[in-house]
Amino acid sequence: MKKTLLGAGMALALAGAAVAAEEPRMVFAHYMVCIPAYGPDSTVQDYQREMRDALAAGIDGFALNCGAWSLLEPHYKRRTLIIYQAAKELESDFKLLISADFAGQLAHEEFKEMVELFRDHPNQFRYKGKPVISTFGGGTNETTFLRETFGDGVVYVPFYYPIPPAENPNAAQVDQVFERSQAQVDGFFHFGAAGFPDEMLASNRRLAQKWLGAGKLFMAPVTPFYLGRGGNYRVYESDGLESMARQWEAAIRDGASWVEIVTWNDWGECSYIAPFGGPTFTNLYKGHWGAVMPHTGFYKATRYYADWYKTGKPPRIEEEMICYTYRLHPKHLLHPRKNPRTKEDELARPSHADRLREDVFATVFLAQAAQLTIHSGETQKQFSLTGGVNHVSMPFQTGAQRFVLTRGDKVLIDKTGEFEISATDTSSNFNLFSGAASVPVISKGK
Repeated sequence: MKKTLLGAGMALALAGAAVAAEEPRMVFAHYMVCIPAYGPDSTVQDYQREMRDALAAGIDGFALNCGAWSLLEPHYKRRTLIIYQAAKELESDFKLLISADFAGQLAHEEFKEMVELFRDHPNQFRYKGKPVISTFGGGTNETTFLRETFGDGVVYVPFYYPIPPAENPNAAQVDQVFERSQAQVDGFFHFGAAGFPDEMLASNRRLAQKWLGAGKLFMAPVTPFYLGRGGNYRVYESDGLESMARQWEAAIRDGASWVEIVTWNDWGECSYIAPFGGPTFTNLYKGHWGAVMPHTGFYKATRYYADWYKTGKPPRIEEEMICYTYRLHPKHLLHPRKNPRTKEDELARPSHADRLREDVFATVFLAQAAQLTIHSGETQKQFSLTGGVNHVSMPFQTGAQRFVLTRGDKVLIDKTGEFEISATDTSSNFNLFSGAASVPVISKGK
């Protein structure tokens, strides 16, 4: 069993920690404007549903990923206008910022229009009174253009790859990006979605030390899981929710200025936490990605860590909860797919599939000690848990996955996972299923 706690002696040690403390800590989610949860024709009301779900998870706003604007794919501009309208009409101060995606064909003049359209909008996220702009990709050309156009009238916190690109930069690559950009930017965002947990944590720590240590802003990523399903067919083990928890703890420990969850709704890379239907609903965009597994456990756990990050101390647990996570098939199975390069049908497994664990995972939030029994197929294992957050796992077997939480002779939760593990069905295509079950904490006086 692993227990999630930051030592009482862990204090902010970075020279730039004061930057993060000047204004309230904020949590954003990376929002793919191209694929909203309720479809390409989402209305103001549909976007407001997503915003309310985000607020319920402790998320303060969306960073709107726009890979185009009005020239090649005009739906980006149309949808972004609706999203800003939805936030304005929502009965909450939901914040938005543009994350211009320079991985595609976004023109500089479109970038300029994005900033101009929303810089004075009441829901535009502002830091020290100035609108905040971010990016996915780009480089010194974009920085120079932005400064020549807007001067110091905006706060610029981009994500840039080192040259050549590296998703989890080493120390030399962190230094390279810093040296070629720090003079003209106000801080840095690390997209940090793809990678093994220890690699991502090491890069996040290096980046936090570099940028906060220089008195700049640092927006830390928190990624629940990654599975690329296109030409980037690869998967990384996340140890259930434990990797996500460790990233949150690192952002807290390092004094990150803001956190950006990567992502809210990237169905194609399976890094989403957004709820999009009932616990067994899997069909998005007419099955474009196949079965899209619910990530409910990742979503439910976010509130606890977002509150901890904002307040600096672990929240009191008012609801005891099991977040359970497992893959629906063994890792040796091949998945039928169309090769994106040759367009031929094939049977394949994603890169790094050999490093996946054949386990069922549970992260348990407890007000006080209890026992958890996991039943996986015909096997079972009992865990003695302490108050706080506990991460446990056991080897999985095919069949139903059941989770029974007890305290003494009282059963608190008895939940069977909504999906069974199959020895032959790969329709979920190496994605994780994550569910949750909870019960309110009953005080001793009741």
